[in-house]
Amino acid sequence: MYKLSNKCGKLCEKKIYYTGDTKMEYERIKLDYNSLEDVIDDKTLDLHYNVHYKNYTQKLNELLKKENYNYNYTPIYLAKNIDIIAMENRSEILYNLGGYLNHSLYFFNLTDKKKDIPNNFIDLIKKDFSSFNSFKEDFINMALEVKGSGYTFLVIDKNNKLRIVNMTNQDTPYYYGFTPIMTIDVWEHSYYLKYYYDRREYLERVFNIIDFEKVYNLYLINQE
Repeated sequence: MYKLSNKCGKLCEKKIYYTGDTKMEYERIKLDYNSLEDVIDDKTLDLHYNVHYKNYTQKLNELLKKENYNYNYTPIYLAKNIDIIAMENRSEILYNLGGYLNHSLYFFNLTDKKKDIPNNFIDLIKKDFSSFNSFKEDFINMALEVKGSGYTFLVIDKNNKLRIVNMTNQDTPYYYGFTPIMTIDVWEHSYYLKYYYDRREYLERVFNIIDFEKVYNLYLINQE
């Protein structure tokens, strides 16, 4: 999963957001779980993955094919180098590319298995937050501040420090020079069927199914 693409060397990020080097399109990540009950109900998971995420992926590929895009680059590379797309055609591509990347990271971060938080990750968190509990509280409070639709991310900034940032709609941190390693989707379709208006309960419970081993591995990957 973390192997470098052999098509574009160090300019390519590891293959967590697409599958294979020969496919002439970007694909949704494959889930390594079938259900996340009782934190996320099966209907929400199905609609989120098989409708919303699928639609962003399909629309992105449709737009890129109109550009005669040859898929030589990972979607992360494209997000960081959007100037390879003609200015007049960027808006819709940026929106759907963000939707694709944000959903990919969100679904990648989740797990149906009970896992301990790696001690190395806890030590890392303490460097930029006073404790893991403080980090969790700050993250949830930031996510509660998102107006309307968006995401909250744990990112690596340009100084290699960890920060919590909010993005609205389908903006992605890659557009602003950040590298995201964790996100929680706070669009209402992510939680409304089960939690209604109670975003805090959703956030508190989803935090318990984040695979922090994956989050830590993404941090390590981006230190290479």
